[in-house]
Amino acid sequence: MSTQQPIDVRDMKIVHQSFRRAYDEDARLVRAAVSAAPSRVAFLADHVDLTVLLLHVHHEGEDELLYPKLITRVPDLAGMTKEVEHEHEAIKECLSKVTAACAAWRSQPTAETNEALASSLDQLNAVATAHLDDEEQKVLPLAAETLTQAEWNALGEHAVKNIPAKSRPIAFGFLLEPLSPEDQAFLKRPLPAPVRLLFPVIMERPFKKYVATLRGGSA
Repeated sequence: MSTQQPIDVRDMKIVHQSFRRAYDEDARLVRAAVSAAPSRVAFLADHVDLTVLLLHVHHEGEDELLYPKLITRVPDLAGMTKEVEHEHEAIKECLSKVTAACAAWRSQPTAETNEALASSLDQLNAVATAHLDDEEQKVLPLAAETLTQAEWNALGEHAVKNIPAKSRPIAFGFLLEPLSPEDQAFLKRPLPAPVRLLFPVIMERPFKKYVATLRGGSA
């Protein structure tokens, strides 16, 4: 293991916090829309698809840029690291079930397809939460001691590159929403100066409009 000064990995915990909240909220919103208008169903289905994409991109980045480095550099702990990484497979199965259930509800919004989607989101939330807990307890301390700051930053860069541009204000807004002002400032720090300057217009405003529709019951 490297003798370098540990890097700051708390941004990963912030991302995890967002996922812990997302699928619980998704399930509640879907259940509340059991008799919703088609436009509302379409909006919520699009939202579920987005939250599925965000977790997929997150794990794709880890599979490519995080776990291989840890396994190679800390062979004594490779078994533990591989065990946590393998939990991604169970999450992929859950994501596939959510995607299929979401498509079914979108095309045929009945009480049955509604509950099938909500239940699949509950299952995803349970499996993902257990994995995120494992990752924070076992993997993040290892990453802090093993990766360089540039290697760690590559995870965030991968996420930004693979999230559609129109969805980035929404994704970033959900990260910032529950945070203290200090943690919000920490998360905004890597943003380009023009984005920080125009943040209220190009990031905050689209997010507020989006969540007003998401939680306001209309589309």
